[in-house]
Amino acid sequence: MCSSFLTLFLAGWNGGSTGALIPYIEKAFAITYAHVAILFVCTFIGYLVAAAGAGALARRVGFGYALCISVIVELTGNIINSSQQKSFPLMCFGFLVVGMAFATQLGLCNAYFAALPKPLMWTGILHGIYGLGAFASPLVATAMTTHGVPYHFFYLTNVGMNVPVLALAWLAFHDLQALPKHPAENGPENSENMTNSAISGTILKSRAVWTLSMFLLFYVGCFPCSGGWIVSYILEVRKGSPEGASWVASAFYLGVAVGRIALPALNILMGERLAVFIYLLCAIGLEFLAWWIPVFASTAVCTAFVGLAISTFYTAAITTGGKLIPRSMHADAFALISSIGQSGSALWPLVVGVMSTRSGIWVVEPTVVALLGAQGICWALVPRVTRRTE
Repeated sequence: MCSSFLTLFLAGWNGGSTGALIPYIEKAFAITYAHVAILFVCTFIGYLVAAAGAGALARRVGFGYALCISVIVELTGNIINSSQQKSFPLMCFGFLVVGMAFATQLGLCNAYFAALPKPLMWTGILHGIYGLGAFASPLVATAMTTHGVPYHFFYLTNVGMNVPVLALAWLAFHDLQALPKHPAENGPENSENMTNSAISGTILKSRAVWTLSMFLLFYVGCFPCSGGWIVSYILEVRKGSPEGASWVASAFYLGVAVGRIALPALNILMGERLAVFIYLLCAIGLEFLAWWIPVFASTAVCTAFVGLAISTFYTAAITTGGKLIPRSMHADAFALISSIGQSGSALWPLVVGVMSTRSGIWVVEPTVVALLGAQGICWALVPRVTRRTE
């Protein structure tokens, strides 16, 4: 578990920094919002590659080796991003490589934690640690860049963390060939007795897989908008300082981290399905306040509480999927769900970037409201949990 925690902390560290670095990336390459959004497109392509290949890779080389390979791939991407600020296409390739590695890690870690006792608690802590990484990195990135350090040197911190992550992942997982089985999975339906095409066909026909994937597609898309583009929004619309803007982004991720660790017990009391609907209503109300009240402090406070309100949605989706999807298919199903979900962090920032180039960065807030509403529709379509399907 320590290895998974450190892996997700690094993922949050990497993802949370992008919004704070966008203004400096634009300046370094003399590009617009729309051009910066190409970085998110490349990340999206990486997620698609992971969605198609992560489960098959884990079955071919073993769960632990697949996780270690993904960390090595991530290290390669971070070396590319830290080594230069002259070639924007090369940086795009670096984002593609990191996106592919991160989506693979996320799918495998989600599958592992969904199979543990008390998955709601442990998955909440796992993704809470992701939020802590995303909280800290914008502050560090802004501190470095405002003191004259070239933005690409920030990625050296990623490289530095990648080394212990790889060592710990190897020690923890290198001998784990497959996830522990449930006693009910010893029959002929075990995925070991099914071909790759049969497993893929079963997963692709699952309503639970697709509704949860779409829910996470909209949910994860909120993060680079509320915790990424919000930096440019604060600078241009609310006329804040770079330090203030980075604090708003960090406050959003701090709310996410605190909520993922503190709220699961309350979710159990209310029931996860009802809890998500209640939190969504709160988040939409807070986002409207951030949008309509033209005050920096209001935007900052509301953004932080939006992060708190939506913090447990990822955990709710994974634990719900763990109850609806046969455990023998968790590695493949969660690789697909996680990769499609993470593609939202590339798709929606792209949409915001294109719209901002045409209409202005003010479109950030209404886009987040729309994404929250879409999450509510998708969550209503997720099958109700009655029993585990084995």
